[in-house]
Amino acid sequence: KYSALVTDIRLLGRLDGWRVARGAREIDPSFPVLYITGGGGDEWPTRGVPDSVLLNKPFSPDELVAAIAKLLKNGAPA
Repeated sequence: KYSALVTDIRLLGRLDGWRVARGAREIDPSFPVLYITGGGGDEWPTRGVPDSVLLNKPFSPDELVAAIAKLLKNGAPA
């Protein structure tokens, strides 16, 4: 069992992080999602799933841990 999804927006191949997150939310509408990106974050308001978090690269390990902790603490409304 997974507690959250952490995905880069830009993935190799035909999938992207937007699609991966939508797929996870189809299974569980309240599943916490954290997007990471080095570019493309400007699309997050329109392409990201609701109640998700975006973390821009570069980031420190502490920033990643803090973002995940915040996401899990707040959760996403059902």
